[in-house]
Amino acid sequence: MRIAIIDDEKPARSELIYLIKEIIPDAVTVELESGEEALKVISKERFDILCIDINLGDISGTSLAAAARKLIPDTEIVFATAYNNYADKAFDVDALYYLLKPFSAAKVKQMLDKYYQKHSKSSYDNSMIAISKIPLNVDKKIVLVEFSSIVYIESQNRICIIHTKDKDYKDNNPLNYFEERLSDKGFFRIQKSYLINLNYVLEIYPWFNNTYCVKMEGFKDELLPISRNQIKNLKNILCI
Repeated sequence: MRIAIIDDEKPARSELIYLIKEIIPDAVTVELESGEEALKVISKERFDILCIDINLGDISGTSLAAAARKLIPDTEIVFATAYNNYADKAFDVDALYYLLKPFSAAKVKQMLDKYYQKHSKSSYDNSMIAISKIPLNVDKKIVLVEFSSIVYIESQNRICIIHTKDKDYKDNNPLNYFEERLSDKGFFRIQKSYLINLNYVLEIYPWFNNTYCVKMEGFKDELLPISRNQIKNLKNILCI
């Protein structure tokens, strides 16, 4: 099990790690002391549980949790905090548990038990298969492409062009189809014609007529427009 402890206070991180290790000695724990550091790490690594403090100093834990839900949708979020009045925010991001400071061994065990109860299965079924690829209809054949390799998708003359790190594909499904399939895989619709992978965002900056555009990793010469009604949502997700 991989668990990230995100808290700007070293003693709190150390105490929680100690209690977790007492229950699961072989758990891999990663300490992160700010929201900015956490965003960089979780955009590249996967965790089973994120233990997030509400007050991180640079950004709020609730904003970080919302961003994490987009970047790594399969992770479980636990608010590990001294504040007891954010239960509604925990509901908004479908948090697994609300762990109040000071931490106790009993509550940490309850949190971990809840994780195992949710993720354990008594019998094999299709839902246990983790599919990491999406099928594309390319030249009368089906090509399976890794979600993580897709940088962005654009709609052009009723055809979608899927831009990956290595090559481009054309598919006749509408962009709405890809938005629905990839919305929980870290993708975001920035405009009616563009769906981007948030993990590959390089720059966001002002453009013409008080609008914004985005540059994606590997496509530095391409400027992708962001609609006015989506820029606020995008900034919130990326905690900008």
